[in-house]
Amino acid sequence: MLEEKWEQLVEMAKKHFSNVSLETEEIIFQSEDGPEHRGTKDILTFSNGSGRFRLVKENKPAVLGKTEHFSHRMGDTARTEYKLSATEMTHKLRVYKEVAFDDWDEITLDSLGL
Repeated sequence: MLEEKWEQLVEMAKKHFSNVSLETEEIIFQSEDGPEHRGTKDILTFSNGSGRFRLVKENKPAVLGKTEHFSHRMGDTARTEYKLSATEMTHKLRVYKEVAFDDWDEITLDSLGL
């Protein structure tokens, strides 16, 4: 999803829905070397007549390559090393609906019957 489309979506939600909030969270990945910053999440929460909804846009660096390291030594494990882009980002949009207080179910095409 392009950044301009995301901004249009946020403005539309602010105009047409109630209790609109927008927040940003860091995506932290635990690796062998410690925690690594792997991107951000933009979280848009709003209410309408059908309930509360949450749109989550994940912004991560694009994966350029993947290297798998294997070891035949006892006690050593296999690991995967990813080469990430410094300039290109990938974006993923997920939609959630609140089913109980602060309990969210993801809405997918399968759950809609499509």
